[in-house]
Amino acid sequence: MDPATVLAAPQAYKIIEMVLSLGAIGIILIFWYFDKQQIDKTLAQYREDMQEQRRMYENNVELVRLYQGFAGDLKDIIVMNTTVMTKLVDRIDKEVCK
Repeated sequence: MDPATVLAAPQAYKIIEMVLSLGAIGIILIFWYFDKQQIDKTLAQYREDMQEQRRMYENNVELVRLYQGFAGDLKDIIVMNTTVMTKLVDRIDKEVCK
């Protein structure tokens, strides 16, 4: 729809008359209202993004806890292997160095 068609519509005249009758303060209030709506939408999106980021941090904390458990198990396996290898070396030394 081109601007000439929009301005030719009777509703457009009513809207223009209403805006002009409000004066400068009315126009400022209208701009403020629409700006506030945009700010509210932006804040709602920001709040949603921050909640998603919080969920990601919570998931990362859970992953770290699981990794710590695996690291503890791995440490136990390494200690057991080291102990067995030490015993094996000691036994080889006894058998070979008799």
